[in-house]
Formats: sequence, C-alpha cells, structure tokens
Amino acid sequence: MKKIISKFYNYLANDSLYRNSIFLMLSTGVMAVFGFFFWIINARLYSADQVGIGATLISVMTLISSFSILGLGNGLIRYLPTSKRKNKKINTSFTLVALMSILISVIYLLFLKNFSPILLFVRENIIFSLLFILFVVISSLSIISENIFIAYRSSQFMLIKNTIFSIVKLIFPLLLLSLGAYGIFMSVGIASIVAFLFVLAILTLRFNYLLKPIIDVSVIKKMVKFSLGNYAAELMGGLPNLALPILITNLIGAKFSAYYYMAVMIAGLLYVIPMATSQSLFAEGSYNEKELRLHVKKATTIIALILIPAIIIIVFLGKYILLAFGKDYSSEGFRLLQVFAMSGVFIAAKNVCGIVLKVKNKIKEIVFVDMITALSILGLSYFLMPIYFLKGIEIAWVVGHALSAGIFLIVTKKSF
Repeated sequence: MKKIISKFYNYLANDSLYRNSIFLMLSTGVMAVFGFFFWIINARLYSADQVGIGATLISVMTLISSFSILGLGNGLIRYLPTSKRKNKKINTSFTLVALMSILISVIYLLFLKNFSPILLFVRENIIFSLLFILFVVISSLSIISENIFIAYRSSQFMLIKNTIFSIVKLIFPLLLLSLGAYGIFMSVGIASIVAFLFVLAILTLRFNYLLKPIIDVSVIKKMVKFSLGNYAAELMGGLPNLALPILITNLIGAKFSAYYYMAVMIAGLLYVIPMATSQSLFAEGSYNEKELRLHVKKATTIIALILIPAIIIIVFLGKYILLAFGKDYSSEGFRLLQVFAMSGVFIAAKNVCGIVLKVKNKIKEIVFVDMITALSILGLSYFLMPIYFLKGIEIAWVVGHALSAGIFLIVTKKSF
C-alpha cells in the first residue's frame, strides 16, 4: 500500500499540470476555509446589516480590481514563460494596474451617491476614503501577482501567500469592532497588504525581480491585443459574482446581501476545483499547445473526480454548514446554496472550454458567451429580486450558467 501511495504521489508531483492544479486548489481552498471562519466571526460580532455592508464593500473592492487589471494577468501567463524581459513585463503590468486602480477608485468615490448610496459614509470620512483607495490598489496588485506565480509554474508560493492573507485576516474583526462594517472591510485590506509584501519578497529573492515603476511601450504592444480581449472576457465572466451583492443591497436590503454572500462563499469551495485546474491547464497549454487535447482530458478527469462528490456533500449538508453563521443564514440561504452547488457542473464546463479558447486565441468567442452570462444573471436578478427576493437569484443563476455552458461547448467543439 505504501508503494502504491508513493508511486501515485510521485506521479502527481512530476506532472506539472496536476502539481500546479493541486497547489491552486489548496491555495483557493485555504482562502475559502479560512474565509468561512472569518465570516463566522463577523456574523457573531456584527449585525446582519453590518455584515451585508462589509461584504458589499469587499465586493466593490474586488469589482474595481477586476476592472483595473486590464487582462494583464492572462497576458503574463501567456507571454512571461518565454520572455527574455520578464522584469519589464511585470513592472509595466504592476504600474498600469496601480494607476488604473487609483483612477477607478476615485471615480467610484466621486459618484458613490449614484452607485451605492448606503456606502456614502466611506466618502464622508477622508481616512476611510484614502484607505479604500490603498486597499483597492493592493488588492489589484495581489490578484495579478498570482498570475505571475502561475506563469512561473510555482503555484506553491501562491498557496503560502493566500495562507498568510487568510490567517492575518482573522486577527482584526474583533480589534476593529468599533468601526462597524468598515472594520470588516479593513480586516481584509490589512491582510492584503501583508500578503503582498510577502509576494514582493519571494519575487525578489527567488526570481531575481527588481521593483521599478515603469511603463514599457514595447511590452504593452506585445501584450495589449491578447490582454484587452481577456480583460473584456474576465469582466463579463466575473461581473455577476461581484455585482450581485451591490445589487441585492440596493434592491432588497443589506441583510439579504449577507445571506447571499455566505452561500456563494461556501459554493466557492466547489468552484475552486474547476477554476484552479483550468488555470493550470492554461499555463500548460501556453507552454506546449500541441499537447492541449491530452491536458484537457487530464483536467476534465481530475475536476470530475473531486467536484461531483463535493457537490453531493454540499447539497445534502449545506444547511448544517450555514448554521455556523446563525439560524437565519441557514433558513434564508440553504436553497440558494443548493442551486449554487449544482451549478458547479455548468461552471466547470465553462472554465475548461474557456481555457481551450484562450489557448486557441479565440477571445471574441469568450467575450460573447461571458456577456450572455452576465446579462442573463444580472438582468433576470434585477427584475425577479423585487418579487421573489433570493429565489429570483436562483432562477437567474441557473438560466445564465446553463445557457452559457451550452454555448461554450458548441463553440469549443468547432474550434478544438
């Protein structure tokens, strides 16, 4: 038995797709598990309204970061492995992302009354405003730094970075209790700063990186077409997850945003599986496109073996998991969690198909399908929520992801 386990371990360790997939799963899984405890702490310390506002602020930060990274993360995965000017590509990406983060954050704060009136307290306090901008910048840089580790096929550092972030994040909710909902947001922001300092240390010591704010035009020209296409695709693909808490808070109240946030956070444990494996698949396809078909089969196998049992567990035991946050979270969010869990099959299909199209440079197709997903989910949610509350999101979620998964499969079959 020992020999079989050892042989299996060596097989996984020597296969870069499996190895990096596992590290990516562990990395995001650590964040999800610690995030689970983070929100349990917050649910016990803060009111449902405060948790909802805190979750909305975090979603806003992540949404602005998604707008700010300009698709450069995918550009780094695609071009960094074979580049002779790695530092210039990284520094140009960091500089552009930081500047864009500041610009969008300032615009958001200026028009906060129009975007989300319930968050106006942030703009009314100059310290809160400045910290908001800083946290958005660090969040954006932190996201793109993960793509650098994926490009280097060194996802173990991403695991360490996210573990540091997750542990540090647990320390502050109690210490910042007097700040209310902003204390929840600050806990995440401070943890992001600590984790990003670790990233800079690793890049410097391990990969001969030298931080230098520059914008190299030749780097932009090389990456711009691929990156901007992926930028549009990522914005469309991630928009429902990021915009829904804001939409819920504005339409039916902050406490429902809290119920939604906990359900989608637990479901995120499932989505880690196809997302991490697909990212690893992208890195492998970028290194050697000729073996893409083989890597797709391997990726699909590992996703199915882990995802299907995980979905069954969440569907039947999810209400007990939600009880950790409180009775209201379980009664209000369980059915929503079940829908999110079962939709993992559609999301897995979309992730794998999307990576195949990325490697084949079929970016327009990805943008088109992701646009259908975003419009379906957000459009249906907007019209159904005032009538059916969270049940409206259930309908919108299934329709949007099922429709886009079907289209993705058809498009990928023609391109593969």
